[in-house]
Order: sequence, then structure tokens, then C-alpha cells
Amino acid sequence: MISFKSFKSIPVMAAAVAMLAVAPLPTGGLFGEAPAFAQSKEKKKKVATRKVPALSLKVHKQVTKAQDAIEEGDLVSAKEILANVLAGKRINDYERSVIWQVTAQITFEENDTPATIRAYEKILTFSESIPVAQELGVMYSLAQLYYSIENYPKALEYLNIWEPRSAEFVGVAQLNFIGTVHYVLSDFPRSIEYIDRLIAKAQNDETVEIKESWYGLKLSSHWELGQYGKVRDVLETLLVGWPKPVYWSQLAGVYQELGEDEISYSLMEASYKQGFLDDKPAQLVNVAQIQLARDAPIKCAWIFEKALNEDRVEANAKNLRTFGQCYLAAAEYSKAIDPLSRSATQEDDADLWFQIGQLENTREQPKAAIKAFDKAIIGYKAQKTKKSVTKHFLSMMARARVLIEEKRFKEASKAFDEAAKVGKNKSQRRSIRQLRAYLKSERVREETMKG
Repeated sequence: MISFKSFKSIPVMAAAVAMLAVAPLPTGGLFGEAPAFAQSKEKKKKVATRKVPALSLKVHKQVTKAQDAIEEGDLVSAKEILANVLAGKRINDYERSVIWQVTAQITFEENDTPATIRAYEKILTFSESIPVAQELGVMYSLAQLYYSIENYPKALEYLNIWEPRSAEFVGVAQLNFIGTVHYVLSDFPRSIEYIDRLIAKAQNDETVEIKESWYGLKLSSHWELGQYGKVRDVLETLLVGWPKPVYWSQLAGVYQELGEDEISYSLMEASYKQGFLDDKPAQLVNVAQIQLARDAPIKCAWIFEKALNEDRVEANAKNLRTFGQCYLAAAEYSKAIDPLSRSATQEDDADLWFQIGQLENTREQPKAAIKAFDKAIIGYKAQKTKKSVTKHFLSMMARARVLIEEKRFKEASKAFDEAAKVGKNKSQRRSIRQLRAYLKSERVREETMKG
């Protein structure tokens, strides 16, 4: 009964989280701290080193000049300076890596991601001549860049090289990013593994704030795997830490998936009472229907009445029919008539008009009953199907009975004549004969009483 539409938004939420994980690349050039090695109050650890060539004073001056041009917004001049340096014959691989690092800075400022990727990958061709920290930082940046252009396999390829060499420096941001890459590649078990590591790391570090989005990614992964027990556990954690309305309805849906209907219904009712469903028409209808399942039809009717009066759900044929049926189940027949009639009018629903005719007859409202049966007859006659023919006949007979009760004997007799044209089988003919006999006896009795 409970709708799971809310769960369809989970992957979208995960994607949003993923984009947040892609932090801006460093713009300070080679001398900025590589993102892979930001340690944030953690104890500094020894980084593998590599002997690299020296940066000549001449090249240093040109790089500084290019960076000054970048700061002034003159990217064209900066590019010319760097191109001239690269064209020089006496330049070592380390100096080339520096030039490409600054080039990457320029292309990043220009939002030219493909060019930035080319520049960073060019740097890696000089791996043996650059510091290890720079090499690893470039790999991580490439993973981010490939992620940003939705080349997720390539992003993971770089992360798989980067992580083993940077394991002791992997922080919460990196774990979040790697978990997200696995998620978008539909490797949900691995995504969960990284997010669990991320949460455990944050829980052991008082300086790190635990994020709702981490649990959102974990929730999405468990949901994709059909691990509803785990989904329930994560949602309960989210409800404690971030008590948002959506988690109530999602948790109710999961409990229903787990076969815990009573808990599910209670959660939906609690969401309704707290006003969490006021802007969710489908969920309001859902919680109303839950009351029917719990043998509380009057509560179903009250929920519908309030929602319709406040324009929170559409007064369409389906909702009006359910609203009327709630009152009907609660034996509030008078209150059921209006919504059922409005529903039947909207859809020319012959079946519903027939039900209304029976209801009006039960309420001893013969004129209203006859009108409803008339509409049912018109509807069935228009359908022209084998099934509708039978219903057409039943409607005509029901109308004739009401006419007899109302002492409208001539109209009843004519109704039987019309019914005889529709009812052709033995059973239908027998019904007509029986009611004609009843009509005759009622007419005699009426004349006798008038005596």
C-alpha cells in the first residue's frame, strides 16, 4: 500500500553528494599543498621522497612572471610565457612538469576540463623527475577531473593507483569520493565498504563532523542491493540525527517491505499527525487508505475530508470515490453520497451510479435512487459489451423495484417491458415474470386498501 516513489530520489541524492566530493583543484601552482596530503590536525607522517632535478633561476623567473599574469587575469600572456619556456632546449623534466602544472592552473581557470586533464597527464610522463607528493596529488586531481566529465571508469582507474600509495593519508573527503565513484559505477558493496570506513574514521575523530550525506550514500547502496534490513537501520540513524519528514515515510515503506505492516502504518500515521505529509498528496491518500486496512474507515474519511477541504489532494474521480467508500465502510451513508456522485459524474461511471442507486434505496430516497439507476442504465447501454448487457438488465430491474415500492405501477410495468428487450436468457425472463407477479399483487393490494 505504501508508495516507494520517495526512494527513487535516493540515487539523485547520492549524485549530489558525489559532486560535493569533487573539491576545487589547487590554484596555487606546484607550490600549493597536494590535496592527497592535507592532514587536518592529524599527526604528520613521513612521505616517500624522490630525488628530483633542480629548478633553474631562469625558469623560476619565467614561471613567476606567468603566475603574475594569471593573477592579473592576462591568461593569454601567461600562456605565451609558458610556451616560450617549453620551447627552450635547456630545460629538464622537472621544469617541464612545473610548466604543465601552471598550464593546468590556467586551463582550470578557463573551465577547459579536457585541456586540464591533458596538462595533468603530461605531468605524469615526467613521474621519475617530480616529487612523489606531486605525482600522487596529480593522480587524485585527475580522478576528480574525470569524475566531473562523467568518465567514472577512468576516475576509478586513477584512484586504484593512487590509494595504495597514499593509504595512510586517506581522509574522510577521499573516502567519501572513492565511495561515491564506486556507487555511480553500481559497485554498491564497495561503496558501502568505503562509506563504513569513512563513518568509522569520523566517529573516532572529534574534530570531524559526521555528515548526513554519508548516510544518504550508504542508504542508497543498501537500497540498490535490496538489503532492506540495512536500509531500515540507516534510516533509523538518519531519523535520530537528522529528523526530516522524508525519512519517516521512507522508513514506513521499508517496514512494510519487511512485512512489519503495523509498524509501517504507525509510522505513516505519526508522519501525518506531525504535518509531514501536508505537501505530499500521494502520501496523504496513502495514509488515508491505511486507516481502511486498520478497520478504521471513519479516520480514512476524516483524512480525505480535511485534505480535500484544504486543497492538499486533487478532487479527482479516484480520490472522491475512495473518500466516499471510506464513509460507506463507516456506515455514514448520507455523507458517502456526495463524493461518490461527484466521482461518478466525472467519469460517467455506470458501476458507481448503480452502487449509488442501491445506496439511495437503502437510505429510503427513492427519487434519488431512480435518478442514479437511470444514469447507470444510460452508461451500460453505451458500453455495448456482453458484461454491460447483464449490468444494464440488473439496473433496469432495480429501477423497476423502486417504482413498485413507490406505487408508480404504470412506469414499473413499462420498465419491465423495456427490461424484457434486454434480458433474453431463462434466468432473466424468470426474474421479469416474478416481478410482474409482484407488481400485480401490489396493484391489487393498493386498490383493495382504497376499497
